[in-house]
Amino acid sequence: MVQRKRVLFLASWYPSRENKSLGNFVQRHAEAANTVADVTVMYAVSSTKSSSIEFDRNSINGVDTLIIYYPKVKSKPPIVKQILSKKKYLNVLEKGYAFLNLDFDLVHLNETFPAGLFAIYLKKKYSLNYVLTVHWTGYLDHTKSFQKLPFYERNLHYKIFANASFVLPVSDHLGQSLEKLNLVKEYQVVPNVVNEKLFFPQTPAKDSSKTRFLHVSSFDNEHKNVVDMLRAFKNLQDQKPDFILHLITEGDKSEVQTLVKRAGIDPSKCEIDEKVSPEVIADSMRKADCFVLFSNYETFSVVLAEAWMSGIPAIYSQCGGLTEISNPDLGVQVEKNNLEALTNALLQFEKRNYPFENIIPKSDQFKVSEIATKLSDIYDEF
Repeated sequence: MVQRKRVLFLASWYPSRENKSLGNFVQRHAEAANTVADVTVMYAVSSTKSSSIEFDRNSINGVDTLIIYYPKVKSKPPIVKQILSKKKYLNVLEKGYAFLNLDFDLVHLNETFPAGLFAIYLKKKYSLNYVLTVHWTGYLDHTKSFQKLPFYERNLHYKIFANASFVLPVSDHLGQSLEKLNLVKEYQVVPNVVNEKLFFPQTPAKDSSKTRFLHVSSFDNEHKNVVDMLRAFKNLQDQKPDFILHLITEGDKSEVQTLVKRAGIDPSKCEIDEKVSPEVIADSMRKADCFVLFSNYETFSVVLAEAWMSGIPAIYSQCGGLTEISNPDLGVQVEKNNLEALTNALLQFEKRNYPFENIIPKSDQFKVSEIATKLSDIYDEF
């Protein structure tokens, strides 16, 4: 029997009391990895509520998890504050590593910066190799966020990538972007995880006279293009008003209500929820007839994968990640920023054209077992 590897899951983003949803996709990767290895998560986050370093270690969904809270660096000139903040961050992680007092076979770094700085430190001091999972939209050509970073910070990204044993972008589209930036010469795609115990189709299939559309996002317009999406629904309302639009936001409900009002959509056609649990999102997926996504860019789009695993089709803009998939069984792919194309797709949508039996097999690649197998094969290299 092959011995399970002991893996330090080092995270740049992770859910904590500071932000309960930040990096929840990293948490799902950790949980999948924990089915084939002994995983310990370590994540450090500054907090205005902390006057000293606080080690918060718990078993969360079966994963050994250490969240380290520490005081923010007090106000200084911006450059000085930035330097001192990074020094403090690395010092806190060093203390956290000592607190764990464990021997690891490898490090699984999740998101390049800033945790990658500590991954390099561990590699140099303890000869601990690391693999790197990449999610950041900033590497995409749509955003050019990476190119806008200060020169020294871009160099740190290059150094972190160069020292990784494996680079694991969550989509091929993101991997190609990394190649264009000369951050990698080769990569291996390991998609994000969807929990099939939460996201599954409703059987028997629902039957309703009103088509029920669903959108779940941060409602950041620069990213998700929700203003134009709502304009398309106003066009739908003017021509085919028999629908319900369910909107779930990570932000404040009042902000979404304002956007709906500005778009001229009848409030009685909208159901709006804020900051709901994954269980509520999963239930909302099962109740929906179609998921709608009109983003300007995506590295993966977990919600799209969740929709397909729930057996519902989607209308989505081609903008990276899973949205690059064009398959008539899965829904309708439209050109990004093409309001007319989105409006026409909404007008022509018929739920009966998309039986869930044709959708579900396409979502198997996002299952915990599939991702765990990919990670196990990689971990076995160490």
